[in-house]
Amino acid sequence: MRIILASGSPRRRELLARIAWPYEVRPADVDETRRPSEDPEAYVRRLADEKALAVAASARDAAVLAADTSVVVDGDVLGKPVDDADAARMLARLAGREHVVLTGIAWATGGEVRARECTASRVRFRELSDREIAAYVATGEPRDKAGAYGIQAGASAFVTGVAGSLTGVIGLPLEETERLARRVGVPEPAAPLPPDAIAARWRALAAEVAGLAVGCGRQSSEVRVVAVTKGHGADAVVAAVAAGARDVGENYVQEARAKRDAVEAAHADAVASGDESAPGAGAAAWHLIGPLQRNKAAVAARTFDLVHTISRADVARALVGRAGHPVRALLQVNVTRDPAKAGVDPSEAAAVLRELAGIEGLSVEGLMTIGPMDGDAAACRAAFEEARALLDGLRGAGYERLRELSMGMSGDYEQAIAAGATLLRIGTAVFGPRPPRAAQD
Repeated sequence: MRIILASGSPRRRELLARIAWPYEVRPADVDETRRPSEDPEAYVRRLADEKALAVAASARDAAVLAADTSVVVDGDVLGKPVDDADAARMLARLAGREHVVLTGIAWATGGEVRARECTASRVRFRELSDREIAAYVATGEPRDKAGAYGIQAGASAFVTGVAGSLTGVIGLPLEETERLARRVGVPEPAAPLPPDAIAARWRALAAEVAGLAVGCGRQSSEVRVVAVTKGHGADAVVAAVAAGARDVGENYVQEARAKRDAVEAAHADAVASGDESAPGAGAAAWHLIGPLQRNKAAVAARTFDLVHTISRADVARALVGRAGHPVRALLQVNVTRDPAKAGVDPSEAAAVLRELAGIEGLSVEGLMTIGPMDGDAAACRAAFEEARALLDGLRGAGYERLRELSMGMSGDYEQAIAAGATLLRIGTAVFGPRPPRAAQD
C-alpha cells in the first residue's frame, strides 16, 4: 500500500517510520486559521481532517496520514511562534504551570477520512527566568514548534511532569496512530529495513526516551538505549551508530564478534575511499546481553565493553582470566522468579556480590533484569520497582559502585524508565522485525 505523510515535520517523519515504511512526504497546504468560537480540540481535529483530505484528493490510491498539534493554555491555542519575541512570550506564559498538548490525527484512504483520533497530554513546566527563556530562544529550536518548545530536546530541562501520550507531545501519538493505521489496512514495515528507516526509527526512539525520562522527573542523560541488533546485519549497526546510537547490544558472542569486525571493516573501506563519516566499531560501546558460556569467555573478553549477564563466579573468573584488562559487568537478577530465566534470586544477590567482589579485575557496576514476558504494564512496573529497590538496598549495604540498572525492552521500556532504568535493551523499536533466518545467513 502506498503511504503518504501530509506533513513536513521532521519529528513526524521519524515517528511514522516506527509504524510504516516506506512512505512519501507531501505537506498539505491548508488555511490553519482558527474559526471564531472553535474549541481547541475541534480545531486540531478539523485541521487533521482537512490536511488528510487535501492530499488524499489527488492520491486516492494511497493511505494518507495527517496530524495537527496545538499547545493550549487558559483555552488559548499556542501555535508556532511568528518570531523570537513571540516564542519568548509563549514560554513565559507556560512557565511554572501546567498546559495541555492536543494532537489530532487522521488517516484517509480512497479520498475520504476513514479513521481519526485526538490525544490530550498534560505537561508541567517549572518556573523559568527571563535569562533561561532568552538562551533557549537564541538556539533557534522554538521557531518551528507549537508552543515554542520541543520536549525531546533543549526544553526537556523545563519539564517537571507529563501525563498522557509523550509522543503526542512530540507530534504524533504512536499508539493511537498505529492502531488506526492497521484498521485502515496499512501493513507493518517489512524486514529488513533499509539504513534510512533504521536511522529515522533510532532518532524517534531517542526523542521518546528523553521525553519519558523528563516526564517522570529524571534527566534525559540518565537513561541510555542499548540498540539490540540480534538477527540484524552489520549494515543495521552502521545505520544506528551513524544516527547517534552509542551503545550496541548482542545476545550471542560469535555473532557480535563477526559484526563488530564487519563494522570496523566498513569504516576502513570508507576512510580509504575518502569518506570518514562512516562510524567505526569504536564509536559505540558493545554490550553482551545474552548468556555467556565459559568456552566463549576469550572471544567475549575482546568483544564487549560491558557484560550484563554475570550470575556465576566461575564464569566471571573465566572472563577476567582471558581478558588481560579490567572487565565491567552487571549482576543478572531474576526478579520474576521465572525458572525459565537466568539470574540469581534477589535474596541471593548480596551473597553472590560478595563472591564476585573477591575476583581481581572484575568491576560489577549494577544489576540487570528481565521483566515478565506476558505481564501487563502494572506487572512490569512492579518487577522493575523491585529491581530498583534491590539496587538501592545493596548500595546502602556498602556496594556504592552499583549504579547501572539494565531493564526494559521494546514492549516495556516506559515502565522501566519510570522505575529507574539507566540502560534499556531495545531492538524491534529500532530495527523492526528480524529478517527470516535465510536472509540473516
